[in-house]
Amino acid sequence: MSIKVSKSEFNLRDKLNELDGKIPYEKMPSGSVIQVGYTETRTQQHASSNSYVNAANMFVDISPRFSSSKMIITVHTVGQIQGNRGRFDILKTTTNSGISERISRHSSDDGTNYGISAFEGNGINHVVSFTIEDIPGTTDLIRYQLQFVNTGSSQTFVQGTHSVGTITVMEIKQ
Repeated sequence: MSIKVSKSEFNLRDKLNELDGKIPYEKMPSGSVIQVGYTETRTQQHASSNSYVNAANMFVDISPRFSSSKMIITVHTVGQIQGNRGRFDILKTTTNSGISERISRHSSDDGTNYGISAFEGNGINHVVSFTIEDIPGTTDLIRYQLQFVNTGSSQTFVQGTHSVGTITVMEIKQ
């Protein structure tokens, strides 16, 4: 004995038109890009600090739509180190809680010697390009800010030779 199952037909185009062509965020499948934040700057800047400093105009402010989302942060710029070692990281600041943390979260982090990306070489332009994931656990406004440091207090340049520095933040639904 066999059983025949049937389902009434529907017109996909009509269903999408009912939604004005927009799928609600809540109904989007896992892995969907919910929103994107982007910034770029062409301003060369430098610092001679052995503590992390913010790279001017290299941040994205974004409010996740879901606290369970993944945030994918991609940075691209050019750095130049004058002696010692340059380190680059992302500072995450959650507005409502006021909590700030560098998101590399290296187990030996001492505030200077560890970061997402590190370079050595006096007077050499280095491509600084990395991607890191963050799970914010909140829908509060978050700032993702590029920071840099030179471990010996020598100069470190960002957007070296006047290149373009960019940060892209994508919210991915889980």
